[in-house]
Amino acid sequence: MISLDPNDESIWYNRGVAWSGKSDNDRAIADYDKAISLDPKDPKAYFNRGIAWASKGDNDPAIADYDQVIKLDPKQALAYNNRGLAWVAKENDVRAFADYSHAIDIDPTLAIAYSNRGFLWNKRGEYDRAIDEYDRAIGLDPKNARIYHNRGIAWMEKAGDGRAIADFDQAILLDPNYPYSYSNRGVLYFYSGSLAKAQADFEKAAALRPDYAYFAIWLDIVERRNGAAGHLRKAASKLDMTKWPAPVVRMLLSEKTPTATLNDADDSDPTKKHGKFCEIGFYNAELSRLKGQRDHALWLYRHTVSHCPKSFIEYRAANAALRELGVSP
Repeated sequence: MISLDPNDESIWYNRGVAWSGKSDNDRAIADYDKAISLDPKDPKAYFNRGIAWASKGDNDPAIADYDQVIKLDPKQALAYNNRGLAWVAKENDVRAFADYSHAIDIDPTLAIAYSNRGFLWNKRGEYDRAIDEYDRAIGLDPKNARIYHNRGIAWMEKAGDGRAIADFDQAILLDPNYPYSYSNRGVLYFYSGSLAKAQADFEKAAALRPDYAYFAIWLDIVERRNGAAGHLRKAASKLDMTKWPAPVVRMLLSEKTPTATLNDADDSDPTKKHGKFCEIGFYNAELSRLKGQRDHALWLYRHTVSHCPKSFIEYRAANAALRELGVSP
């Protein structure tokens, strides 16, 4: 079709959509570029190109594209929502919150914007406000598994009780192939003493994502706490051991000391470095418990709660561990 009519913007745009559907973002962006050059006033090409940029982790050009969508169509609520996601990726929660709120002002039925704003409340530790946002989102979109998953995380951080498990149950019912609902539910089962259920959840998560190191790490921890031989050494053959969190894997396999692992966590990006340090502290706590070093584990759990980002599963797990042990953070 392009060979017959190379100046038809819609053909370039539609082929870009097809490339996006195949997750080939570079080819999609090239086609959206051409579509925009032929019709620079069509907001949908900018919108989809923004999605493609964001999928590549290139948030600045994504934001620029959403800016252009909003300039051309100020009532495009999803453009504000998606720009908010890009701001979150850039750690600018203030702008993200404003964008989600603007999206809701334009379209009060946009469930995903309430859910995304709930994520920001949750990140701030404002769990009741987060849950209220998720309640609104679920009322608008009761079949969206991710919203139940996100509300489960808020309940997990607020109370760590059956309300969180119920939300993860519902998320799994709606989308049984989303591994993170299993992993978060597995953490709750783990620290409530339901080791068999925890192991089953992490086995499912690891089966869905055998290349994801954190699921392999958690499954190994649960297996070893349950008195079985951990599978981490075998699982490592399916992991990329050239990148993070490979040093944590080696620490848990006793191939590297915690101090040496901290040395491997150095990063030019201070946010990433901080996150790596938090992860090392938490998994070192679990390693200490396996060795019977309860006091050291307690100190590390408390350090994790005090210093780790609230969006990290390690933060949620450390809180659950302290509740399990009957002590305060």
